[in-house]
Amino acid sequence: MDKLSSAPMRAAQVFATGLALCAALTCRAQAQDLLRVNGHPITLEQAEAANPLAADQAQVRQQVAEQLAQQQLLADTVKQVPPEVRARIEAGQQNLRRQALAQLAANDFLQAHPISHEAIQQAYDKLIADLPARQHWLRWIVVKTPEQAKSVLDALRSGKQTFTALALTHSIGQNAELGGALGWQSEQAMSAAVLGVVRKLQPGQVAGPIVLGSDYAIVQLLAVRPTEKPSLEQLKPQIEQKLRQAALEAHVQSLAKNAKIDNLMQTTPAAPAPNKEQKHAQ
Repeated sequence: MDKLSSAPMRAAQVFATGLALCAALTCRAQAQDLLRVNGHPITLEQAEAANPLAADQAQVRQQVAEQLAQQQLLADTVKQVPPEVRARIEAGQQNLRRQALAQLAANDFLQAHPISHEAIQQAYDKLIADLPARQHWLRWIVVKTPEQAKSVLDALRSGKQTFTALALTHSIGQNAELGGALGWQSEQAMSAAVLGVVRKLQPGQVAGPIVLGSDYAIVQLLAVRPTEKPSLEQLKPQIEQKLRQAALEAHVQSLAKNAKIDNLMQTTPAAPAPNKEQKHAQ
C-alpha cells in the first residue's frame, strides 16, 4: 500500500458536488408530506434535496414531487433486489452522505474564515497592475498562402477593393463575415506575432503578411485606447469567490497532509503484444 502525500481534491469540486443535499442539511427541517404513493410519503424535504428550487417555487415543487412519485411507483414493482444492485444503492447513499457532509464542512470553514477586505484589496491591486496599458481595435484577413496574402495586399494598396470586401471574399479567419472585425483586443489576448506588428502601427495602417501557424494574416489597426480599469466594487464578487476557493483548497490540502490515505488501487501492466513468431506459432 502506498501512502499518498496529498489528496488532489479541487475546491471547486467540493462546492459543486452534493449541492442539492446541502440544501436539505442547511435548511430548516421540513416534515410536510407532498404526496403519498402506496403509503410511501413524498416529503417537501425530499423534493428540496432533489432540487433546492422546490423550496420556493411551487411549479418546480410539483414537478419534482411527480417525478419522485413516478420513481416510487416503479420501485414498488421490484420484488427482489439483486446483490450487485443493492451494493450500488448502498455505495450511492454513502457517496451522497459524504458529499453533503463535505459541503456542510466547507460552508462551516468559510464562515469561520471570512475573506478580509485587505486580502480583496491586495488581489484587486495586483489584477489592475497586471492589466495591459492599451487596447487595440483591429480587423484582419487570414489566407492560406503567401501568394494570396500578396494579392490581398496589392488590392488594398491599389484601392480597388476595401478591407471589408476583401475579408468577406478571401478571409478564412475569425469574423470574416463581419469584414474581419475583431473589436477591441487587449495585448494579453493577441498572439506574440500579431502584437509585435500591431505595436508599430498607427491607426489606419495595414501590415502583413504575419505568419500564423500554417496561415497568413493581414492586419489593420483602426484605433487605440487606454485599457479600462474596472472598479473594486465591480470585481469584488469574483475576487472574493476566487479567494474563498483558494482558502478552501488550502484547507483540504492541509487535511490531506495530516491524514492517512492509502492507495489500494492496483494497476495491472498491459500484456505485451505477441511478436510475429508467436503469432505464426499460434
